[in-house]
Amino acid sequence: MVMELISFQKLFQMTKVINSQFEMSEILQVFVDAIAGEITQADLVGFFLKQPDGTFQGYKGNKLPVDITELLIDPREDEFVRDILRNQASDYISDTSIDLRLDQSKRQLLKIKSILGIPVIVENDVFGLVFVHDFGKPMNITQEQMEVTEAFVNMASVAIRNIRMFEQRQLLMEKQQLLLDATKALSESLSVKDVLNTFFHYMRKASGSKDIGIHLYNEKEHTIEPYQLSSENVTVDEWKVKHREVKLTIENDRLLYEVITQKKSAAIEDVYADPRPNHKAFVSFDIRSIMVFPLVAKGSVYGVVAIPSIGKPRKYEASILEFCQSISDATATALSNAQHTETLDHSVNERSIELQHANFKLEGLVRELEHLNELKSDFIATLSHELRTPITAVKGSVDILSKGILGGLNDSQKDLLDIASKSIERLLDQVNELLDFAKMENGKFELVYTEADFKEIIKESVHIVQSLINKKKLILVVESDAETDTIVSVDKQRILQILLNLLSNAIKFTPPMGVITIKTIFEETVLTVEVHDSGIGIPYEKQKNIFTKFYQANNQINGTGLGLAISKQLIELHGGRIWFESTEGQGSVFKFTLPKGRG
Repeated sequence: MVMELISFQKLFQMTKVINSQFEMSEILQVFVDAIAGEITQADLVGFFLKQPDGTFQGYKGNKLPVDITELLIDPREDEFVRDILRNQASDYISDTSIDLRLDQSKRQLLKIKSILGIPVIVENDVFGLVFVHDFGKPMNITQEQMEVTEAFVNMASVAIRNIRMFEQRQLLMEKQQLLLDATKALSESLSVKDVLNTFFHYMRKASGSKDIGIHLYNEKEHTIEPYQLSSENVTVDEWKVKHREVKLTIENDRLLYEVITQKKSAAIEDVYADPRPNHKAFVSFDIRSIMVFPLVAKGSVYGVVAIPSIGKPRKYEASILEFCQSISDATATALSNAQHTETLDHSVNERSIELQHANFKLEGLVRELEHLNELKSDFIATLSHELRTPITAVKGSVDILSKGILGGLNDSQKDLLDIASKSIERLLDQVNELLDFAKMENGKFELVYTEADFKEIIKESVHIVQSLINKKKLILVVESDAETDTIVSVDKQRILQILLNLLSNAIKFTPPMGVITIKTIFEETVLTVEVHDSGIGIPYEKQKNIFTKFYQANNQINGTGLGLAISKQLIELHGGRIWFESTEGQGSVFKFTLPKGRG
C-alpha cells in the first residue's frame, strides 16, 4: 500500500512537470526519463513517432547504446508492434526467446530479453509508441509498475493533445493573420507587377512551395497560356518553351477542364495514378503532385494557379487547400483590376499621343490659316484702297455730266448716267464694306463716340431709304416707347450704317405692299432696336450662317455678304449683341441692344 502511494505521488509530480512544458520535444524527453528513472527503473526507454507512411521513427530515448533517431520500426516486419496497433493497447513479452513476435534485428541490436510496448493515443489515433526494456537481461517489472507506466503515458497523451491543440490554434491564427495581410497588401497593389510580387510572396508562405505558376485562360481558343512564374527549379524561358511544346487545352487536360468549367480547386497527390491530368506535360516538368486553383473575376475564370511538387510526391491537407484558395481568390480580383487599369492606361496614352500629333497638325494648320487670313485682309485692304480712287474719279465725272456742265443731255443720256451713278454708289458701298472688314480683321478699327439723339439717327436712316420704300410701295412704320431721354453715347455713323444695312435687307426681301417696322425700346441702361419685315423669311437650314462673313442667304441678290457680319462686329464693339427670328414665308425680325452709355 505504501508502495502504491509513493508511485502515485511520483506520477502526480511528473505529470505536473509534463504539463508545465510547452514544447513537444521537452515533454517527450521528460516523459522517457521519468519512465526510465522513476517508474520502471529500466535500462532503456525509447519513444517512436508515427510517420505519414505508417512507420515509426525513433525520436527520444534515455540512454540507448545507439542513436535512437537512426532506428525505424516498420509494423509490416514487427508482429509485436502490429498487435499493439491493432488492439491500441499495451503488450508485454516476458521472454523474447519464446515469444518471437518482436523484430529479431532490433532484439539482437539492443539485446532485448523482455519488453513492454505502450501506444500513445492522441485523439483516437496512435501518435507514437513507447518501448521499455533492459539491456542484455530480463526486466524485473511488476504489474504495478506497468499500470503506473500506462497511466503516465495516458497523462502524457493528454499533454501532447493539449500542445497539438495549442499549436493548431496558433497555426490557425497565423493563417488568418497571413490572409488578412495578403488581402490588405493586394488591395494596395495598383500595378500588375505589384500584384504578382505580392501574390507570389504570400502564396509561397501559404503553400510551403517554391514553385508557383500563373496561367491565363484563352476562352476563344480554349488554351491555357503561361503568364508568370516563381520557381527555383525552372527558368521562365524554359517554362514557356515547354508549354509551347505541349500546348495545354481544356480538351487535352481534363483536370484543367474541371477546374475552369466548375470553378473549383483540385489537389492530386499522385498525378500518374489520376487519368485527368495531361501526363505528357507532367513528365516534361517532372511533376509528381499538384494543386490547381481557378482565378475567378466577375463570375468568369480567366486563369489558373498551379502549385506543383517537382521530383517528389506530396500529401495535401484540406486546410492547405482552403488557405491557398483564399489567397487565389483575393489575387484574382486584384490582378484583373490591375490588368484592366493598365490596359485602359495604355489605351489612354495611345489616344493622348494620337491627339497630341493631331494637335500639332492642327496648330500648324491654324498658323497657316492665320497667315492666309492676314494675307487676305492685306489684299482686301490694298485692293479696296486701289479701287476707291478710280471709282471716286468716275463718280465725279458722272456727276459733272449729269449736271450738264459740259453740255445739255437728252433723256436717254440722263437715264444712262442715272444708272451709272447708282451702280457707282453701290460699288463704292461694297468697297467701303471691304475696307471696314479689313480693319476689323487687323484689329485697327476704332469707334468714334459722340452724344446723339437716337430718334434723329432713326429719322436720318428712314430719310435715306425713303426713295427705295416709295419705289417698292412698301409701308414703313416707326414705333418708340420713349418720351424723353433718347440720348445715347455711340459712334453715330456706325450705328447709322447698321440701321441702313438692316433696312436695306428688309427692303430687298419684302415684296411690294409689304410692311417694315422699326421699333425702339428704351430701358434705364439699355436700348433695344427691332427691325421687322413681312418678307420671304430665311430658310431654317441657312439661319445658322447668317452672320458668317461672305455668306448670302439668297445668292441672287448682289452684295459682298459682309453687311450682317460687319454689323455684328460693330454692335459687339459697342458692348451690345444682335440676333434674329425668322420663319420662311412669314418674314424676319432682327434685334440688337446697345448700352445707352459708352460700351
